[in-house]
Amino acid sequence: MNMYNLVSNYKETDEQRRVINEIVQSIKKNNKFTTLLGVTGSGKTFVMAKVIEALDLPALVIAPNKVLAAQLFSEFKNFFPHNRVEYFISFYDFYRPESYVPSLDLYLEKEAVINMYIDKLRHRATQAVISDKNTIIVASVSCIYNIGSPEEYINSYFNIYINQKITTDEITYKLVSIYYEQDNYELNPGKFRVRGNNIIVFPQGEDNPILIELDYDTVENIYIINYPDFKKLRKVDLFTIYPAKMFITSEEILKKAIKEIRQDLEQRYNELIKEGKLVEAQRLRTRVEYDLAMLSKFGTCPGIENYSRYLSNRPPNSPPYTLLHYFKDKFITFIDESHITISQLKGMYFSDKNRKETLIEYGFRLPSCLDNRPLRFEEFLEFTHNIVFVSATPGDFELSNSNKIVELLVRPTGLVDPEVIILKPDNIVETILNEINQEKSKGNRVIINVLTQKMAEDFCEYLIMNGVKSAYIHSKVEPLDRIKILTDFRKGVYDCLVGVNLLREGLDLPEVSTVIITDGDKQGFLRSKNSIIQLAGRAARNLVSKVIIFANEITKALSDAIAETNRRREYQLNYNKMNSIEPKPLPAKPKDIIKMVFEMLGVDYKDNKELLTKVDLLISEEEIAFVDDEIFIEYINRLSEKKKKDLKQKLTKYMKSLADNMDFEKAIIIREKIKLFN
Repeated sequence: MNMYNLVSNYKETDEQRRVINEIVQSIKKNNKFTTLLGVTGSGKTFVMAKVIEALDLPALVIAPNKVLAAQLFSEFKNFFPHNRVEYFISFYDFYRPESYVPSLDLYLEKEAVINMYIDKLRHRATQAVISDKNTIIVASVSCIYNIGSPEEYINSYFNIYINQKITTDEITYKLVSIYYEQDNYELNPGKFRVRGNNIIVFPQGEDNPILIELDYDTVENIYIINYPDFKKLRKVDLFTIYPAKMFITSEEILKKAIKEIRQDLEQRYNELIKEGKLVEAQRLRTRVEYDLAMLSKFGTCPGIENYSRYLSNRPPNSPPYTLLHYFKDKFITFIDESHITISQLKGMYFSDKNRKETLIEYGFRLPSCLDNRPLRFEEFLEFTHNIVFVSATPGDFELSNSNKIVELLVRPTGLVDPEVIILKPDNIVETILNEINQEKSKGNRVIINVLTQKMAEDFCEYLIMNGVKSAYIHSKVEPLDRIKILTDFRKGVYDCLVGVNLLREGLDLPEVSTVIITDGDKQGFLRSKNSIIQLAGRAARNLVSKVIIFANEITKALSDAIAETNRRREYQLNYNKMNSIEPKPLPAKPKDIIKMVFEMLGVDYKDNKELLTKVDLLISEEEIAFVDDEIFIEYINRLSEKKKKDLKQKLTKYMKSLADNMDFEKAIIIREKIKLFN
């Protein structure tokens, strides 16, 4: 019996059906790699959902960033309302890793602010993987980072059920052993309180606490309750309580770890002494001895993750335990926007390694800290089963390694790829101005892609001086401002948007009829074949779309991009003709991803579009402090008292870290925002 129940208003087209069948057959043949080359708007997410349903396997969907992960999460939740669809991304609102800059003799301690709600979602995802076969996890590349031993985690959870013979003290002991804290004043996930023969537990990963009522040594009732009024919502017969933390270490393993750390300390200390690094040797000894004292007394210490290899009982140089290790059986992996995500998966290990090697060299860490790391790409491939790469422009790795490449070049709407027009850069400014004015008169929008941030700013300023409502967007524009600019662009506040590299993947902009690319004949990543195709794709959701590329000569990358775009265009035109399809424009209504994120983060959502375009909870909560005071006040008024308190504490910590780093200007801004809580 199929465990998945896909719900959709869409009916698969014959092309989608063909693609679904080919991917399913490729996986059934146990091909390691399959590529889905799907044009923008062809329904790739729907195809992924149908493949999951057909194979009846757990699935891991990896996206290159939190925004696209949130979008995919929302879509899969809609497709599978009766199945477990969970969300696993980094839980840091603010993160600065531990590092050392030798040239400045500057040591920077790790600074981190954890988003407790995202942490809850991560726990929920982990629990779903080990308890439900029909589970879909949408994740960022955070899924290849160390989260602790699945064996220890699975061995640590326990069940509470009606008529169970157990005492209050025994339940309390079990809870404390899996890192729950007793707190009689505040009840958060991972905490509990005792009231006579009753115990109230807020299980990690859950939305509500549970009330366990005992009659001396017998469980009489178990209720899901509301907090803070403790109203009983419903009665259950059994409840599984999972650990409050991912990293679980038994007392036996902890003792063994302390012994091994001490041995490695002596070995490394002697190595540094022999190298004449007396300062580094003493620094290392002082630090590790302090950590060992903390571990012996409290079972934890600052930077405990650097000792994760010992605490997970792993051998040296072994891969860390990640989310992938929690899948009990075979699962299918989809890598969305694979032309970006693959390079991320490859690069995470090396950036982590380079930073830690400096810490080791100068005596801040033991060499074993290198084992607290993301998976190497080869390890990632080893711990996954069948992988489906999904992209409109697959990279070399996907194309050269895939056992099967399946193309989906047809959009159900009948929309075709944009017409490509090559122009000489003579009179480029006048040509662009005329083009913008023509499209503006039709109610359309224009995107201009330049090569540098300075060019984007200067060109935007020139357009404004010539009466064009314009804005620019690049990596130095604050994330909140990017969201607002894009929203205003779609609303018609701007007629033209000038950008560099951000206007490529993952943007649905059906109002854009024209994409203009300057310096199309330049060599490099920004004008590679795939980049040009992705840039052109921003106009592929409009009924009358075109791409204008300014170039003095036709480079190979440009020629290949034009040929591929024209091939896809002809394919769709022929399909439309054969099937009597009249192209239909997409609805010009933005996906309400921000509403979905508000709901995910437990914030009350009201139909205030103006506010929601200015507050983006996909970025760190520190950055929220830089919005207008009026908007910030309205935002915090939506939060529960607990979340207000949490946010205030996070901002206070962030303010102090800014002051410590001599960034007094920003610290003052944060201080003024903190005053708004009163």
